[in-house]
Amino acid sequence: MAGVTYKRDGRVGLIHIDAAATGNALTPALRKELNGALLEYKHDDEAWAGVISSAGEDFCVGTQEAASTSRSARRDRAELWGGGYVEIWKPTIAALQGQCRGEGLAIALGCDLRVADSTTKLAADLSGDASEPNVVAAWLMTHVGLSTTLGMLWMRQELDARQALAVGLVNRIAVAGPKSTAAEGTERFPMQAMVAELSVPDGTATAAALAYAEELLQYAPVTRVFQKEIALRSVGAPFHYAQTLEVGPDPYSSSDRIEGTRAFVENRRPAWNNR
Repeated sequence: MAGVTYKRDGRVGLIHIDAAATGNALTPALRKELNGALLEYKHDDEAWAGVISSAGEDFCVGTQEAASTSRSARRDRAELWGGGYVEIWKPTIAALQGQCRGEGLAIALGCDLRVADSTTKLAADLSGDASEPNVVAAWLMTHVGLSTTLGMLWMRQELDARQALAVGLVNRIAVAGPKSTAAEGTERFPMQAMVAELSVPDGTATAAALAYAEELLQYAPVTRVFQKEIALRSVGAPFHYAQTLEVGPDPYSSSDRIEGTRAFVENRRPAWNNR
């Protein structure tokens, strides 16, 4: 049965859209389910990173519904567009494949990081319906600047995975190959330098996004939350104000800082507790 599910695998929250028969196109019901899954992830204290994926060949081809004359339906469409904006300070990663268009692009842009496979195509595809909010334009401007934003909006420019990587719209590209074991060893510093390609056995964006989440989990979760909240709340703020922001958990007085220091001295991996 088509729908959106949420479950947790270890410390990773998994949000999955399962409507492959329609290209995972968003409907009123799917929007509400996606919004509910995002809220589940937000309130799941045992999940420290999240991955949004979808079934089938396409991540999300856009919207599947006619314009409604119902006031309540128009309101829900505006408020829950792309699952609705849920303020989550934990990391979110979108796993992209095939078509990622319109409302699908809104979902991807609402995430912090994006991993794409070689089949991925990204396009704005705004319908111009009165109840369609301009979240894609706003997110694109924040992520890639004016020129790329207007090219995608005005000229209906479509970007493949490599083009999206070049302009900063995608963070990593999934490729088939042996999975790196850097995050599974006992080294004190398991992180590798950031590379464009993330190798996983099946070459899928979902597997690569999960591997990306595993990388993030090597760092103290308190610090990630602190950094994300500072970064987002400083957007558009004058620099002299932004540099004084002190929001979110304080990593400097956390027990994780003590654990990180102790692990460094003992030459071992830290065991984070998110406090």
